[in-house]
Amino acid sequence: MKDIAVIGSGGFSKQVIEIIEQINVRKKEYNLIGIIDDNNDLIGSEVLGYEVIGDTNYLDKLSQERQVHGVIAIAKAKVRNAIAKKLEKVNWVNLIHPKAIVSNYVDMGVGNIICGGVVINPDLKLGNHCHINIGTTLGHDVTMYNYVTVMPGSRISGNVTLKDNTTVGTGSTIIQGLTIEEDVVLGAGSVTVRDNKPNKLYIGVPAKDIKTLEYK
Repeated sequence: MKDIAVIGSGGFSKQVIEIIEQINVRKKEYNLIGIIDDNNDLIGSEVLGYEVIGDTNYLDKLSQERQVHGVIAIAKAKVRNAIAKKLEKVNWVNLIHPKAIVSNYVDMGVGNIICGGVVINPDLKLGNHCHINIGTTLGHDVTMYNYVTVMPGSRISGNVTLKDNTTVGTGSTIIQGLTIEEDVVLGAGSVTVRDNKPNKLYIGVPAKDIKTLEYK
């Protein structure tokens, strides 16, 4: 089995742990060695019975000594980006829940997490370290860049492009053929009917730009 670490001990890490466990029900593929978190106060605590064994510096050292696989269970795209760049020796894996429906015609990078109930149609192009959460549907010919986060129950139609660091809020809808620019947040329940500008928050039906987002 492959030794794997889950980076991040928040709520989403529980979903990721379960994905690993469900994968192992079908085939013993991963040995979950523990949870990684940069809050040192959490070291020694547990998430669903798995210990927080150290911070990213610890995992960086461990991955230089032996082969370690990993996924980043942290919602914030910029944080995932920084961690992925720091941990160059970690072997990033794609975790796909056995109850997700994923077309055979998908071009996928690394470090992606696809939760249960997700439906992915043909000719999806998926970058690196994207999160596709419970009950989301992705139409044909969707292109996702890197560090995209799609919250539960979203509906993304065919031929949509989502650029780096996009966050699609819970229950959002994006109609076909649109481009969602980088660093955009689409608010929960929004319906996007036109292309948008980068670094903006959009909310409502139809979704409207309400403010520029500042990233530090």
